Amino acid sequence: MKTTIVGALSALVLSGWLVPVASAQEETPQPSPLVMNWKSAVWDPPGPDRPRFPAGLRNSQIAVDPNTGGPTYLARFPAGSRFEMHWHTYAETAVVMEGAVDIILDGTRHTATTGSYIIIPGKAHHTWIVPDDADVVLLARRDGPADFHFVDP
Repeated sequence: MKTTIVGALSALVLSGWLVPVASAQEETPQPSPLVMNWKSAVWDPPGPDRPRFPAGLRNSQIAVDPNTGGPTYLARFPAGSRFEMHWHTYAETAVVMEGAVDIILDGTRHTATTGSYIIIPGKAHHTWIVPDDADVVLLARRDGPADFHFVDP
């Protein structure tokens, strides 16, 4: 009986019906290694296709997950800016690297300061409000491609 099961499984593997686990893991794309100091990042404007983004916002793309298309990036919001209420299809996580920011997340206002970790579930309405006294820098990552759906008042 044992020989028959082994033979049947071998036939399924050879015919392509079963893929060995080690083979599937080897084929999964992996991100490239990276070590960087965020303070030496190159900052760019978000682009002309982002007209509802706050004036003066700057981004620095770090990486894109080869499996999900989710970007990891730095975002620098200028003092006194506000990012209008919006939502994303995929969850977003952020760490406040420098400064402070208020985030209204599903109707509740939170203050996040340097070192704060923020989880924004997919489709959760949120807005960012930066105090007048200093810029804020966020390290953000999305679980899938970045999309922005603005919520009109």
